[in-house]
Amino acid sequence: MLRVMRENTGSWIIKFLLGVIVLVFIFLGMGSIGSKNRNTVASVNGEPITMSEYKQSYQNVLSQMRSRFGDNLNDELLEMLQVKKQALDRLIEERLIFEEAEKLKIEISDKDVRDSLLRVSAFRKNGVFDIDTYKRVLARNRLTPETFEQMQKSSLKTSQVRDLILGSIAVSDMEAQAWYKLQNTSISIDYTVFDPDSYKDIDPGESEIKAFFEDNRDNYKSPAMVKAVYLKFSPEDYNDKAVIPPGKIKAYYEDNKDEFKTPEKVEARHILIKTSENADQETSDAAEAKALEIYEKAGENEDFAALAEKFSEGPSRENGGYLGSFAREDMVKPFADKAFSMEPGEISKPVRTRFGFHIIKVEARHEASEKSFDEAKPGILNKLKREEVKNLAYYDAGEVFDAVIDGDDLEQAGLIAGKEVMETEFFTEKGPEDFGANGAQFARYAFALPENEISDVKEIGRGYYILKTIDRKEPELLSLEEARERVVKDLKSDLQLKAAEKDAESFLASLEKSTGLKEAAEKAELEVKTTDFFKRKGAIPGLGNKPEIVKQAFKLTQENRMADKVIKSSNRFYIICLNEKKVPDQDEINENLDKTREEFAVSKQNKVYAEWIQALRDKSTIEISQGIID
Repeated sequence: MLRVMRENTGSWIIKFLLGVIVLVFIFLGMGSIGSKNRNTVASVNGEPITMSEYKQSYQNVLSQMRSRFGDNLNDELLEMLQVKKQALDRLIEERLIFEEAEKLKIEISDKDVRDSLLRVSAFRKNGVFDIDTYKRVLARNRLTPETFEQMQKSSLKTSQVRDLILGSIAVSDMEAQAWYKLQNTSISIDYTVFDPDSYKDIDPGESEIKAFFEDNRDNYKSPAMVKAVYLKFSPEDYNDKAVIPPGKIKAYYEDNKDEFKTPEKVEARHILIKTSENADQETSDAAEAKALEIYEKAGENEDFAALAEKFSEGPSRENGGYLGSFAREDMVKPFADKAFSMEPGEISKPVRTRFGFHIIKVEARHEASEKSFDEAKPGILNKLKREEVKNLAYYDAGEVFDAVIDGDDLEQAGLIAGKEVMETEFFTEKGPEDFGANGAQFARYAFALPENEISDVKEIGRGYYILKTIDRKEPELLSLEEARERVVKDLKSDLQLKAAEKDAESFLASLEKSTGLKEAAEKAELEVKTTDFFKRKGAIPGLGNKPEIVKQAFKLTQENRMADKVIKSSNRFYIICLNEKKVPDQDEINENLDKTREEFAVSKQNKVYAEWIQALRDKSTIEISQGIID
């Protein structure tokens, strides 16, 4: 079966089905040979969830992740996203909802399914449902009409149950107003920071070093190490075997016309005068006045690049404000609308965006264009050839994996593809030295394998590998002399951290006798900074993503302007004080009331629905087979 699948697949196996050929082993054996077959992965109140259902759910979640993350999706990210757990949770939730649907006597007719399909735009041709388009779209997603229609029936049943549960949930004007005010209140804070890295004069003595080492001895061990053997299948080894028929090149060109179109572009410079989109009117007016002054200078034939170097507050300042060539969608709308309405040599009056005020000078315009087939042909050939050599490498790796499944050892299997089994020296989690940037990925697979078990086909870098871990060295306690450099470094960091925290606490205590943060900081020769306005969600200007600070900042009031505790964030210690708070006025709230009511309703419904699902889980008997999501 595996061999037949490879013989009847094209480049899609690289993009979508690297894991499908060995999918059974991912779920049954966690990616290695030698595990027992299981057909039931879980049960809900006695109703089984089968392996085939689980695999389909896993592929659905995986497809969504690929759409979201593209080429950035890798094994590490899949693990972080808990894709296996998500896939199983969806099935458990589906079972629970079906049980409730039975109790509520909810039925979905064939007409309901048919009507829902007619509303799907992806199945339409010239605005009308088209059966051939429908089948073609499903085929591209490896679904039959029967399977998809059953899925659609389940989805409609789920929607009806959800509508029944949530149909009575309403949002009052008072709730919507309170929610809008909560989400759109913004504040600015003053803060001072105690950074451990600034404590340079810490020099621990020998007795401190020894005591710290003894107290933390388990932290100082030699790294775990493994030794592995492997077969490597490099696409580069197949360059001479890759043959791309001319018809395939032409078909690619016809099917991907947008890839060969270059949109209209503008080449421009700009001068940016920064101001926050939440800035008050006075601040905004001042920034605009400054921009207008510079615009007048530019209009007097002063060198625009020189003006940009002198006045611009944007990152392109060093390059005379040069932005290069850009398409309309590359820039924020107000900037793009203006730039694409101008002629070469023209300079705009200040244009307002969320970044501030821009003075734009258009250097050149480049009309939209499209490559002919002859122009695109060399690039298409190279692309298809790169895909083909990867397919050939993967095919050979699959042949070897087939042999392993049939019982051959790695050396015997390697003979099938004429590949020599390579052996590494012992290596740490950084990987073998000669693997370079791909070493850590190779190591991750090797460390996860039980000793003497053979992996499935792994894509590492641009190549494919089958590997086997053949020996291990467990971590051993190091002596102080062996670990001295790490011990001293860790001790210094620990002492710096404690010193920074102690000084922050002492300074905060002194503020009780002071008139405010700025005055006390000035006496203590500490720098106080003031942030731009920020809301409950999002980053703090100048500080970045600091949820610990945001949480405490929004507890501050005019009566209690100073935070009552030191805030630790990213190994630094902050003392914060309210500078200014902006609460939306009633006119703004009323203007956004309808939209806010809709948004809050969705938020409220999601919360109620999640609580309802959790209540169903709590009163149900759910059993999950060992090793499925571990």
